[in-house]
Amino acid sequence: MYSKCSVIAQKISEIIDRDANFVTRFRFYTHLMICPKCLDYFRQFKLLKAAAHEPNPDQLPADFDNVMSFVLDEIEKKQTKDNISKDHPVEEN
Repeated sequence: MYSKCSVIAQKISEIIDRDANFVTRFRFYTHLMICPKCLDYFRQFKLLKAAAHEPNPDQLPADFDNVMSFVLDEIEKKQTKDNISKDHPVEEN
């Protein structure tokens, strides 16, 4: 079993990619059985890694770039507005 959570964080990709040997896998999963924080981290990392492989760009809708551009512009507008609000104590209506 690994005694430090930092070792778990270093081994996650190796475990998920199935590159770890038996001893590494045994130590890793033994640690997860006693450490709920590392177990949560491992589950979140697996979901993130799975999401990174999806979707296939060929499966995206034709207007995907336009929609993402619009969304990013809206986020930038909100951030700009929030920064201006922080600089000015008077609230805008």
